Amino acid sequence: MKERVEKKTQKHRMKSVSYNVLFMPDDDTMAVKTFSIKMEVLVLFFVAIAFLIVIALTYCHILAKELGAANDSMLELRVQSEKIIEENNRLASENERLQEKVDILSDTVNDKMVQEERREAEQAKSCMPSGFPLKGTASYNANETELDGQPIAYFHVGQGTGVIATANGTVSSVAGNSGSGYIVMVDHGNGYFSVYRNGSKPKVDEGDEVTKATELFVIEAGHEQLGYQIIEENKYINPLEFMETYG
Repeated sequence: MKERVEKKTQKHRMKSVSYNVLFMPDDDTMAVKTFSIKMEVLVLFFVAIAFLIVIALTYCHILAKELGAANDSMLELRVQSEKIIEENNRLASENERLQEKVDILSDTVNDKMVQEERREAEQAKSCMPSGFPLKGTASYNANETELDGQPIAYFHVGQGTGVIATANGTVSSVAGNSGSGYIVMVDHGNGYFSVYRNGSKPKVDEGDEVTKATELFVIEAGHEQLGYQIIEENKYINPLEFMETYG
């Protein structure tokens, strides 16, 4: 019983332990100040300090991790940005090369179109019977301008003069004979026909391709007159006016 009382007394003494703090003044005239702190308060104080330190360290650790992650993200974004800039530069360079190719192709196509249009224009012009039907000079009979009511031009030429096609085309027919005279008709493929009348033997046959340099006749003795006509869309027109307009 006595031991239990002593133990309770000791515990009571331990709980009521307190610490006295003494402040000694530099001046002897001043009074000495003291105050006391209980053990429980002191323990709670240090526990609170330790808790705050732990919280601060934890916060600093979390903040450091977040800063590290942020730095990693910024570095990754920077790398991605550099890659995007590099890709944009590459695409811009590729676009310039493609644009150069497009310009070259466009110029080529335009040149080809111009050449094709020019060729078609030259082809069309070459098939217009606007040339002179004879090699060399000739005299024109102004008193005879019709044959069977249709316009015609009569040229008087010397023996040996060549009669030539006035445009490119195809010989569509060769008719007649030496007695009544020959008729050579050339189809120019554009609605125009040229007709050549002479008693000399023709040098071409039906179906032959002719140009402005192709000789249709060579004027023989006794046949020094050439009758020349032009048909436009199945209608005879004045060949002289046609030559003046297109020749």
